[in-house]
Amino acid sequence: MTLSYDKTADVLYVTFEQVPEKSYVYIENENGDILRLDKKSRKVVGVTLPFFTKRAKAGKIIVPEVGLVPFNNCANELTSAKKG
Repeated sequence: MTLSYDKTADVLYVTFEQVPEKSYVYIENENGDILRLDKKSRKVVGVTLPFFTKRAKAGKIIVPEVGLVPFNNCANELTSAKKG
């Protein structure tokens, strides 16, 4: 799993599995999260989490298609780095 964080936009990009860009489609769920799904298997290979630190500070982040995303500690680290 790899993480990439855009501080300006407060967006966390999570990649569970590396696949060529041509091999996946984007789908937005009801929470506003953007899922990257493998076209063939329909498996979630990545997710984009908008308003990441705000959501993580408010509690657990749950992406229905993936489950609990345990990034609360990561949010604290990103927030600390943002201030420092």
